[in-house]
Amino acid sequence: MIKKKITMPLMAIAASSLLILGACGTTDSSSTDKNTDTSTKTTQTTKETTTKKDEKALLDWSYSGSTGPSDWGSIKPAYKISDTGKKQSPINIETKDAKADKTKASVAYKYQPTMFKVTRKDQTVQAVAQTAKGRADSKITVANKEYTLKEINIHTPSEHQLDGKKYDAELQLKHVSADNKTLIISVFVKEGDKNQAIGDMTSIIASSENGKTTTMKQAVSTLGLIPTDDKAFAYDGSLTTPATTEGVSWVVYEKPITMSKQQLSDLTKQLGDNNRPVQKLNDRQVSSN
Repeated sequence: MIKKKITMPLMAIAASSLLILGACGTTDSSSTDKNTDTSTKTTQTTKETTTKKDEKALLDWSYSGSTGPSDWGSIKPAYKISDTGKKQSPINIETKDAKADKTKASVAYKYQPTMFKVTRKDQTVQAVAQTAKGRADSKITVANKEYTLKEINIHTPSEHQLDGKKYDAELQLKHVSADNKTLIISVFVKEGDKNQAIGDMTSIIASSENGKTTTMKQAVSTLGLIPTDDKAFAYDGSLTTPATTEGVSWVVYEKPITMSKQQLSDLTKQLGDNNRPVQKLNDRQVSSN
């Protein structure tokens, strides 16, 4: 900015200042205070709104509007299976129709306390398991095939339903086998006692910045995330986010675990309603143990 030199005589400046002060004295102070208060509130509201709007979307899909679930299949060719697939997830599990088959729905666990790196992208969160020196990875065995725990994804409310019922949240523990097959363990969450097993993951998600990765300070007691009641359902499905790739084995536990009201609030603060609607079962058979 170019500063102009002031050449007005000092006496003239003083006189002008007195006139200005006199004019200010005639203003209604209560009106000024009200205007100031209103302006401050407006500024704060605008700032909050701007902050939310300034968070640039990282994904080309979302959970609402023109890029919501009903339009995923038309966003780009790689997502087309969202519309055309016959084995899409999530589903509503009708418990009375499940066929007993312990081979598919029974899981043997070799879980270890695990550290995770947490990344939020828009309304999704991906907690990636970290390998620890001197400690084995968390693994499971289903139908004689071994899978390694790779990540945890969280949805609020739950994506799967049991007899038409949704839960407050759903943890999806993604595992991959040596031959690159995917199996996801799904655990429902309802409000109740604080969940100690999940460590500081919920508070990290609450304060997460879009696109940023944070390393947890506490290890997740992974086995503590699995319900003590082992009743579960199994079926063949897909990923629940684009590209909703099929060929995914699902094991969905019947009994939920709990999280405190604060923990659930921490999740919904950033994730909101990030659940894909249930998909048609078509000719698939749901198994139970």
